[in-house]
Amino acid sequence: MRRRRFIRVTSALGTLGFAGCFGFGGGSNNPPPRQAEVYQDISASDGEVTVALVPDPEVESRADIDASGVLTLGFAPPVGVAAAQKGGRGAGATGRGSGEYSNAPHNSHGRAIYHGHRDDDEWREDHADEIREYDAAVRTVAIGSLGTAGEDSNGRPPVGPVDEWDQLWDDPQPDSTLSMSVAEEGWYRVGANLASESGSHDFGWESVDFEVDESGGSYEVENPWQVSPRL
Repeated sequence: MRRRRFIRVTSALGTLGFAGCFGFGGGSNNPPPRQAEVYQDISASDGEVTVALVPDPEVESRADIDASGVLTLGFAPPVGVAAAQKGGRGAGATGRGSGEYSNAPHNSHGRAIYHGHRDDDEWREDHADEIREYDAAVRTVAIGSLGTAGEDSNGRPPVGPVDEWDQLWDDPQPDSTLSMSVAEEGWYRVGANLASESGSHDFGWESVDFEVDESGGSYEVENPWQVSPRL
């Protein structure tokens, strides 16, 4: 059984406020998006999108699972903030467009956090006794097109799998690299269906939405958004 120690990094969150780019709901006390380690790198070159998986996938959950799979401490908190209305946490960063990307909270891989919020770390502290971090198994990885860059970002699919994937890999090995050919610019989603190591619990899908843009005759990955279920 793997056991690793994660050091929680503290930062002065709340010193940067951004408004006007996000949709907020008044008086909401929604849990934050969970944190997960699945994708080491997402890149594009030579007409292909390449996804590198981490060697040791992990996921946060409030599910009560066999304690043999529990890790010890926490993930690093997000960097940057999304402003909220007074009186509630609100919806957090929701746009998933290139303009909203720069103002959203970002995770340790530099990806904007869909529904990320300025006080997510405070929520985790208040509910620390409910949250566990588990080793995870990746059942399936899939990549699908979400449409062209000019389409409305608010029309992109919600958290979870898309209706139709362009390519799927079942039971990929940790630390493996997966590639799919792309023929045009636009938005794509890579998703991974996670389960407990024993296979007894389904954690659902952990995804990243990203834009493939052509620059200088080659493709580049831009504006990646981590799209995770709420805790």
